[in-house]
Amino acid sequence: MEKIVVFDSGFGGLTVLKELRKVLPNEQYIYYGDSAHAPYGEKTHDELLELDSAICRKFSGEEDVKCFVIACNTTTSEVWDELTERFSEHDFVGIEPALRWAVNENPGKNILVLATTATINGKRLKSRYEELKDRANITLLAAPGIVPFVESCGTKDQEFKDYLDELLSPYRSDVDCIVLGCTHFPFVKNEIREAIGRDVRFYDAAVTVAAEVKALLEDKGAVNADDIKGSVDYQNSDPTKVELEAQLLNIYSQI
Repeated sequence: MEKIVVFDSGFGGLTVLKELRKVLPNEQYIYYGDSAHAPYGEKTHDELLELDSAICRKFSGEEDVKCFVIACNTTTSEVWDELTERFSEHDFVGIEPALRWAVNENPGKNILVLATTATINGKRLKSRYEELKDRANITLLAAPGIVPFVESCGTKDQEFKDYLDELLSPYRSDVDCIVLGCTHFPFVKNEIREAIGRDVRFYDAAVTVAAEVKALLEDKGAVNADDIKGSVDYQNSDPTKVELEAQLLNIYSQI
């Protein structure tokens, strides 16, 4: 049976998988986390292309792939063109920070975009910023330290709290909403909210990605029938993380 392959540098793409299973509950999914090479946000262009090509090559050879979902902002921004050209026989859906969504709902307000260094510096977000910068006060902020804490399950440590406090202290008084520009970041919404010191609206592109995948499959007549039971096969380049992935998704589903 055809499977939707969702992949990211580690645990972050589970936030996309959660939204996909809401709108496409009867699909067969493979979730692949490349924790052995996380974080992607600090990789060079060539390193990213090599890692992502290896993932696509693996599943193209082993599975009947319905589509690939790139649940990584850095990959989508940096190597989309080359990757989709190399594997042009497959459909791809990528992800980018939900800046347009945030601006549409908060015109003229202060919008903070948190992302990895590579996503902040990447051409896709820069293009979106240029498109929207006159419609709101947009700040792009690199937060490279979040992913390692999520991957090491250290987000409850005092060291992580101190990191967020220092990172976000300049923005406490005037942020109206926050765009979560990395799929790892929704795991720490509560910690980010605490560091900001008040409740703010978060914008998570996982919602729009799930809607795009659903529309793609509907257009192709490829949505599984209601009598098919959905499933997830968790895989990871670090085998010790596979069981943890399932546990984290269960925890995140309750947030």
